[in-house]
Amino acid sequence: MNDNLILIVSNALTGIATFLVSRRQKQTELENSILDNLSKSIGVYQTIIQDLKEEIHQLNLKVVKLEEKVTKLMDENKKLRSQSNK
Repeated sequence: MNDNLILIVSNALTGIATFLVSRRQKQTELENSILDNLSKSIGVYQTIIQDLKEEIHQLNLKVVKLEEKVTKLMDENKKLRSQSNK
């Protein structure tokens, strides 16, 4: 009888310990998975940001060129107006 009681108690304790350890392990795996996903997301966003920075740079260059053209055309317009007024 004592042997059966000891066996039942040891099996119950082993089951509880296994449950607690596996629960902690699954929680750790879940947290690692979340961290991995966040790391991947950060990598994707960094790529997007870098691409957008390059696009902004190219657009700024176009704006400078267009401003130069506008200035040139305004100068030409002033010159033509002054010639037509003479």
